[in-house]
Amino acid sequence: HRGRSDTVKRALSDFGIDESFGKASQKFKEHYSFEIGISTVDRTTKEIAIEASEYIDNKLSSMEDKDRNDLFAEKILAELDGCEIRTAEMDVSEDSDQRTPVCNNLKKKKTIKWRDVRIGFARPLDQKEKLFVGKMDSYPVVIKQLYNAAELTGMTSETEVIGVTDGANGLSEELKRQFPNMQFILGKSHLRDHFYDTAEKMDICKEERAKWVEPKIKEISNGEVDRIKEELALEYDQNPSDRLRRLIGYLSRFIDALDYDSFKEKGYPIGSGEIESAHKSVPQKRLKIPGATWNPDSIDPMLALRILRADDWWEDFWTQRAEKYLAA
Repeated sequence: HRGRSDTVKRALSDFGIDESFGKASQKFKEHYSFEIGISTVDRTTKEIAIEASEYIDNKLSSMEDKDRNDLFAEKILAELDGCEIRTAEMDVSEDSDQRTPVCNNLKKKKTIKWRDVRIGFARPLDQKEKLFVGKMDSYPVVIKQLYNAAELTGMTSETEVIGVTDGANGLSEELKRQFPNMQFILGKSHLRDHFYDTAEKMDICKEERAKWVEPKIKEISNGEVDRIKEELALEYDQNPSDRLRRLIGYLSRFIDALDYDSFKEKGYPIGSGEIESAHKSVPQKRLKIPGATWNPDSIDPMLALRILRADDWWEDFWTQRAEKYLAA
C-alpha cells in the first residue's frame, strides 16, 4: 500500500535525474500510461540519490576494486574545478507585526545563495574514459575523492600525475599534498585572464592590452618566467600598482606550473577545457536548468546520481541494491 516497486523507482529516478521533476512525471506517463505526481517523482529521486551517494562513497573507498593487479597507469590526468549552483533555504522568524495573519506569529523568508560545487575527474593520460567525482565540500574532501578515483583508474606510487586546474587559493597546495607525484599545471587561460585583469587595473586602454599581455604570455610559455618577473618588477618600480604586485606574486607562486611549451611537447594538456565541459554535462545539465533552486542538503545526493550515470556505475548500483534487499 502506497509502495512502489524497484522497477518504478528506477524509472522515476532515471527520468528525474535528467529533467525537471515536472517533465519526468510527464515522461513517465508517456512511457507507462499511468500518472505519478511531481512531488512523488521529487521524493523518490532524492531517496534514490541518497543511496547513490552512499554507493559512490563505498565504491571510491573500497580496496577490493583498487587491488586489481591488471591496472597500472604510467601517467594519469587529474582535473578539478568549481561551478555555482543556486540554493534556497527557508528562515523562520517571529513576526513582530501582530496584524499579519500568520499562525503562531511566525514568518518565513526564503534566502537565496549560490553554492560552489566542485567537480573532478581522473583518467589515464593515454585514454579517454574517465571517472568523475564531486561534492559541495572543501578541497581536502573532494581531492580525497579524486585521489581514490585515480587509484581506481590505475594510479600507483610509481604513476606520474598531471594536475590541470585554476589558481584558486589552497587548491594547488592541497592537490600536491595528496598527490606527491603531481606535476601541477596552471591552466593557460587562467594565467591570461590574470594578465588582462592586471592591464585593466593599470588603466591600459583596451586597444593596447593585447600588446602588453600576449608577448609576456608567449615568453612565459617558452620558460622565461623569471625574465618576465624582472620586467614586471621594473615596471612596478616606475609605476607602483597593487594589482601588478599581486601578479608578480602570482607568477612566483606558480613558477613551476607555467612552462607550457615544454608541457605540450610531453603531451600534457595546458588548458582546463575538459573539466569545464564536464561541468556542463554532469552537474549543470540537471542542477542548473532554468528556474532550478535546490535545498543545500539535496545537492550532494543529486550530484552523486549524476556521477553514477557518468561513471557508468548505474547498472551495478541497481544490481547491488536488489541483492541487498533480497538478502535482508
